[in-house]
Amino acid sequence: MTPTRRRAGAVAAAVMLAGCAAPEQSLLDQFFGASRLRDTTALQRVSTVIFEPLQEGIVRTFRITGVTPERADGPMVTKDVTVDAPVILPDGQTRKKTLVVTLQRTSGGSSRRWMVTGVRAAARQEMTVVSQARR
Repeated sequence: MTPTRRRAGAVAAAVMLAGCAAPEQSLLDQFFGASRLRDTTALQRVSTVIFEPLQEGIVRTFRITGVTPERADGPMVTKDVTVDAPVILPDGQTRKKTLVVTLQRTSGGSSRRWMVTGVRAAARQEMTVVSQARR
């Protein structure tokens, strides 16, 4: 196989894998990134809430572990996304947390984009210290 064909194959594989990411991944990346920076302007485009870094900590990486089916709540459509994330707490400790992020959009009209409308700890989660930040 020639180097050009190998590169073309690698590019095709990367494009296919990128398509495998959950559709919620991009929205949550934007949400946690803007929350980490306390960028309220960026948050307005994707969220009605903030994951407050000075109170709740910072999420830099996460893994989506579940998405509920969409449900109608009057004129709104809602779904919950469960994520596992190492959260860097305000005191510098990192704890693995399971968070449930609520997403909503209107069921009709021209604006049908999802917005983050809530974040809460999953019920009965065990929090374990993953690492201690160096001071």
